[in-house]
Amino acid sequence: MSSRGWGSIRACRDVFARMGLYPGVPRPPFTPGIEVAGEIERCGANVRDRSVGEHVIAFTPFNGYAEYVCISATRAFPIPAGLSWETAASLLVTSLTAWHGLVTLAGVRKGERVVIHAAAGGVGTVAVQLAAHRGAEIFATAGSKEKLELARSLGAHHVIDYTKEDFADVVRSVTDGYGADVIYDSVGGRIFKRGWRLLAPMGRYVLYGFAAAAGPRRMNWFRAAREAWAMRLPLAYTWPSRNISLHAFNLFFLASKSDELNAAASALLDLYQRNVLKPVVGATFPFERIADAQAYLQSRASVGKVVVLLGD
Repeated sequence: MSSRGWGSIRACRDVFARMGLYPGVPRPPFTPGIEVAGEIERCGANVRDRSVGEHVIAFTPFNGYAEYVCISATRAFPIPAGLSWETAASLLVTSLTAWHGLVTLAGVRKGERVVIHAAAGGVGTVAVQLAAHRGAEIFATAGSKEKLELARSLGAHHVIDYTKEDFADVVRSVTDGYGADVIYDSVGGRIFKRGWRLLAPMGRYVLYGFAAAAGPRRMNWFRAAREAWAMRLPLAYTWPSRNISLHAFNLFFLASKSDELNAAASALLDLYQRNVLKPVVGATFPFERIADAQAYLQSRASVGKVVVLLGD
């Protein structure tokens, strides 16, 4: 099935792919981009559930930065009514990432204490809303007043400026030493160990990125090595006595789990249609400025999703 339309940038994934640091990336030259919104122009002979002219959002392993994309019909979903192209292009991958981490792996429940790092980012803004919907008490971290205000407006109960406060100290103080039931982390590096020690009995640590390794413009290998060393895990035999667990995932390598991802996508789109979840598009760039879009992401000034527009 082929479609024509718009794409969005998945921050760490697309930036790291461009640098040649992402697992499974083809040899250059290749076209990055894993999320698109567009109009179906042609369907294969065996496609039954989609039709020409339908407006869809889709997950594609690569090739999203293009006017025309060939995708599997099983990875395309009708755009919820009333959404603009820009908004639709921001939905799928961030939402699936938040769902898989918080719902499938961590199983966040009502009343649990949840720490969400990078809470104003593309995945973070969905994660805050999703955790709030499930009744969790949310501790959101970000690096500016504006980002913290955004996280609070989306449902965070406690906001922490990581440039001024130690998130672990704040959580312990607010919870009278209890700690956190779930930590949702795309940053990794030195904050990992502080979070790992913060987990309460039966706590779950969900790690889905290593943003701490990336510099503001290019890969900083010294910084990456330093942050990786800071992450070294405590001895595994101590985990059972604390009743804690570590979950790590990469959505790219879950693409073959089509039934699971399709069920999650359907549940998420229902939440968007009922306005339980609201998309956050932080910036849009024309296709000609796609390099500027990636530089904007690496600057860590962005909030929500960054969308690239093709055509009018």
